[in-house]
Amino acid sequence: MYNYNHLYYFYMTVKAGGVTSAAKKLLISQPSLSGQLKVLEDVLQKKLFRKVGRKNELTREGSFIYGFCRQMFELSEEMHESINEEIPHASRRVYIGVSNEIAHSFVVEIISHFLKKYNPQLRPKVMMISGTHEKLSDQLKFREIDVLVSQLAVKDLDLENLKKVEVPVNLVCTINKKTSSQKRYLNITDALKVIKEVGIHRWVVPSPGFKLRAEIDDFFEVNSLKGSIVFESDVVESLTRSVVDKVGIAFLPLIYVPKELENKSLYSFGPKKGYWKHRIWIASHEKSKSDHLVNSLAHSFQEVCTPFISR
Repeated sequence: MYNYNHLYYFYMTVKAGGVTSAAKKLLISQPSLSGQLKVLEDVLQKKLFRKVGRKNELTREGSFIYGFCRQMFELSEEMHESINEEIPHASRRVYIGVSNEIAHSFVVEIISHFLKKYNPQLRPKVMMISGTHEKLSDQLKFREIDVLVSQLAVKDLDLENLKKVEVPVNLVCTINKKTSSQKRYLNITDALKVIKEVGIHRWVVPSPGFKLRAEIDDFFEVNSLKGSIVFESDVVESLTRSVVDKVGIAFLPLIYVPKELENKSLYSFGPKKGYWKHRIWIASHEKSKSDHLVNSLAHSFQEVCTPFISR
C-alpha cells in the first residue's frame, strides 16, 4: 500500500507548479518535501520528474500516476463540497479575497448587500482577506478563499471569472458654493478650468504599478494634462480621504465614493459614462461556481455596481 502523505505531497507539488510553491502551501521545508518525493519514487521505482531547463516536468510515468492522484484528491474535495451544501448557511464561513488595488469600503458594501439577503439567524460568517492579485489567485486555486475581487481577470484554467463590471471614472474634488453651481458633465479641459478657479489643482494618485495609476497616466498623456502630484498612496481609501481633506483632486471610480457624492462632501466632474471605464472582476474556483453562496456573492457584486454601470 502506498503512503497517503507521499501521494498527497506529489499531487500538491504538481498542482502548485513546483517544490518551492508546494512546500509553502504544505508548511514544510523544501528539502523535506524533496526527500518525501524521492521516497515515493523509490517505492514506485519510477522517475516522476525530469529536468527541462530550469524547470521540473512530469515524466510519462509521473503524468500517469498524477492522473490517479488527481482523481483521489479531487474526489475528497467533492465530498467536502457535498457536506458543505448540507450545512446550514449560518454554519458556513465564506472567505473573500480582495486585491490591494480595490477599495475595501466597496467590498464591504457588497458583503453588506449579500448578508442582508439572509435572515440574521441564517447569515453565513464572512472573512475578508487582502493581498496582491497574484497571491490571492494562488489562494483561490488552492481553495483557501471562496471568491476573489480584483482589478484583473483570473487566467488559470482552474479558476472562473464569474462577473465583470466596467465602472465610470470621473474627476472628484471637494465641494463648495462655487463648484456646486457649475455644470457637472464637463469635458476634462472645462472641468479643470473650473477647478483651477477655486484654487485646488494638485493631484492625488494611486502608487505606481497600480492598474488605475496606469489608466490615469495614459489619460494624462492623451489629453496633454499637467499638474503637480502632491500625494501618492497604495491604500485606495486614503486617496478618497485626501480629496475630502482638500489635499488635491483625483480620478476615481465613482463606485468607490458613493457616500461622499451623496452627502456632497465630494463633487464629480465628467460625462455620465465617465472619462473612461475601470474594470473589476469577481472570480471563484471553477468547482465552486455552482455553490449557492458564491453565486449570491457574485450577484451582490453586480447589484451594488449596477446603479453606476447604468449611469
